[in-house]
Amino acid sequence: MTNDNANESNSGANPPSHSRQPSGLHPLNTRRTMRRRSGALIAGLFVIGGTGVAAGVVGGILPNPFSPGMPKAAASSAKESVPTVKVVRPKREASVPITVDQIATVEPYYRADLRARASGIVRSVNADIGDKVKTGDVLAIIDVPESDQDVAKCEAMILQRQQELKVSVAKLKDAKAARDVSAATIKQREADVQGAVATRDLKKRKFARFQELAAKGSVVGSVVEEEERDYLSSEAAVTSAKANVERARADYAESESKIEAAAADIELKTAQIEVARKDLERAKAIADYARIMAPFDGVVVRRTIDPGSFVQNATTGSSEALISIAKVDLVTVSAKFPDSVAPSVAENTPALVTVDDLPGVSIAATVTRFAPSVQNSDRTMRVEVDLFNGDEDDYRRLVEVARQKESGRHGKGQNDAIPVRAFPTSAAKSPRLIPGMTGNIRLTVGGFGDSFVLPNTAVYSRSGTSYILLVKDGRTKQVPVRVQLTDGKTVRLAVIDKRKGADGGSRDVLAELTGQEEVVVARQLEIGDGASVKTGLSEW
Repeated sequence: MTNDNANESNSGANPPSHSRQPSGLHPLNTRRTMRRRSGALIAGLFVIGGTGVAAGVVGGILPNPFSPGMPKAAASSAKESVPTVKVVRPKREASVPITVDQIATVEPYYRADLRARASGIVRSVNADIGDKVKTGDVLAIIDVPESDQDVAKCEAMILQRQQELKVSVAKLKDAKAARDVSAATIKQREADVQGAVATRDLKKRKFARFQELAAKGSVVGSVVEEEERDYLSSEAAVTSAKANVERARADYAESESKIEAAAADIELKTAQIEVARKDLERAKAIADYARIMAPFDGVVVRRTIDPGSFVQNATTGSSEALISIAKVDLVTVSAKFPDSVAPSVAENTPALVTVDDLPGVSIAATVTRFAPSVQNSDRTMRVEVDLFNGDEDDYRRLVEVARQKESGRHGKGQNDAIPVRAFPTSAAKSPRLIPGMTGNIRLTVGGFGDSFVLPNTAVYSRSGTSYILLVKDGRTKQVPVRVQLTDGKTVRLAVIDKRKGADGGSRDVLAELTGQEEVVVARQLEIGDGASVKTGLSEW
């Protein structure tokens, strides 16, 4: 530092004449200035470092006047960080009406995809898409000539059997006539026996008299011998007459047998005629396979054949439907409702049908039928509502037919009620329900059944399982539940309790709510299981 100052002073006293420059711009002055600034900076760092060390030493030795207040502040901060959650307690409800909505589909009341039951060339097609047809109408004919030949053969066989029956009837008449002749012959032969016996008795007495006369010598022996011969001849005549009686009786028995045989032959021929008729019916049925007929009144909705098309027998393999018909003056609106609603659905349950393509239209009806079981595949139950989709005149005819039938059956089921009209108006341009439309069915089912219920927001789902979040002793607990009934706002549920079975495995046991639980109704996933919380009880 001294040398530098000396140099500075020296240079400042005798500056060279040729190097006079401003002091701020002289190179030597610049270097000196930089050295002074660097030295000052280093000295400052040493001072700051020393002060920090000193402060640390002092802090470790002397007491800090602020340290006693820190634990109390930290505790207050930790207490304020515990979240407050909104909880409710279950309520007991019994008569709250529940409405449940499900997506629905409009289906034709009946639909039949008609296929061929015979192979051949299509001879004619008598109906096209949109045509109305009646039951039994022939929609298409397939050319199957061998079937027509079988029908003709069976008809000829019936004629042959009928002629054979006539012959058998004539034989029966002959047998009966022969029996009558045999009966008369028996009487005749019996009369012959009586005559032969009388002649024999006469010859016998005469022979006895001649024997007496011969003993007295009144007649010669030859005369006695002649009388004896006549007597013996009459005796033989009696035997012959009795034999003729037996023969006549045998002929009568034979005629009786012939009558029985003729009667049996008649029965056989009658049975053969019946068999021939059955064969004819079978042949006609097979021939009808070549005719595609409408099984019910409806309208053609699909056609895939034309005259000249070759079709295969559908009974021997898979084939495409040739003609499809549907009954659309009546329609069925169907939906699948979850198993939680199934116990509350009954016949005549109020239903409200809406259709997406007909905005503003609501059809009030009742449940027509429902499946008495829940499908295991999707845990749903099918519910159907029948609606009349025709005009006013058709509806009147339907009502009249239903009244005339003693059984009352006019629909799919045994006890189906007359469906309501979907659009009770006679206007020509009134809307129609078209099969394939989608919409909604809203069922109004009974109440919750005098049980504890919760708001619907109390239930949340994780990995396909429903849970509620309970608060007990200031901590949350996630509990699995099974939703039994809900209307979108209120829910009835059962708590799932895992218990050990007799076989060592676990099984689910459903337990009812007690009404004393504190249930979190919001932010359950955010709060989580096992969290410390404060509760704020709310009324709902």
